[in-house]
Amino acid sequence: MTSFSTTCPATAAIDAVAVADSLGTPANQHPRPTKQSRSRACSSFQLTDERQLAYQEYGLANGRAVLYFHDIGSSRLEGSLFDEAAQSAGLRLIAIDRPGIGGSSFFSTSPRQFAEHAVALAASLGIERFALLSLGGGGIYALTLSRYFPQHVQKHVSLGGVPGSAFNETPASGYLANCWNELTPVLFKMVVHVKHQFFPDAGPQDSLSRLEAHLCWQDRKVLQKPAIRRLLKRDQLEALRRGCHGVAQEVSVCYRKFDFKLHDVSVPTVVWQGEADQLSRRSDCEYLAARMPDARLNLVSGAGHFFFLEKLGQVMNSFAVEDARVARLAA
Repeated sequence: MTSFSTTCPATAAIDAVAVADSLGTPANQHPRPTKQSRSRACSSFQLTDERQLAYQEYGLANGRAVLYFHDIGSSRLEGSLFDEAAQSAGLRLIAIDRPGIGGSSFFSTSPRQFAEHAVALAASLGIERFALLSLGGGGIYALTLSRYFPQHVQKHVSLGGVPGSAFNETPASGYLANCWNELTPVLFKMVVHVKHQFFPDAGPQDSLSRLEAHLCWQDRKVLQKPAIRRLLKRDQLEALRRGCHGVAQEVSVCYRKFDFKLHDVSVPTVVWQGEADQLSRRSDCEYLAARMPDARLNLVSGAGHFFFLEKLGQVMNSFAVEDARVARLAA
């Protein structure tokens, strides 16, 4: 496979420094790096059949490589949340748009196929081994990469775990169960397409308002920060730039079972979750950490789903620090 870089059209430039400043992060917690940071220009990786994947780099140009897997309904722009912290931690963060999202071409794919493409993209950049950082549903793709390409993965840091609907630990219960596993993703794709066609959102502001109704007060407080709201709005617009097909495919993946067992994932994994998180289920995070042979769960007290926005330094340090199996951190 070959790759080339080009500026993606309609790319919203995110001021990650302004985002970090708006969080009230002390200046001595994330000191300005002396090394040159990565350009935030969007690039593309071309597959052999003319399809392409868009990606964007954050952090340090010569830092330790980390592939970033954005959440469901988001895009590579989500990676800008971690830009300054990645610089401070000496990390080179590579955020990839999945098929149909942002600057990436739409094509039918599976988590395993996307994992293959991610490995090929990293190879085109001269990267043989790398770590993984995932948020929410993006962890489905990161776990799949860890399972089938462990020789390339050094460590996986998962924020919010993965939806429990993807777990495949119980034996198949027969023909009907297998049919449901195949049918459910199709039904969810249809629902997303119908909603997008007949009940379009007025805009990202409406989506954020509906999201806030399901959040704990700690998360609502975080989302009141103007820079965070601007970033999330741009991220949502970018995710839907090519229409709803990519998001529909993403949602359907959450309801398709893994084609492997969690105990087969040997890559060291750290799962983070805020104890007040109302978007990710605590039981899913605990189950995930308990079933994998080398996984640890970090619970952040007094924090919600977006805890990482106020603990960026600690999250980035996960790539270097070995934690206890369960660490309870002060808010």
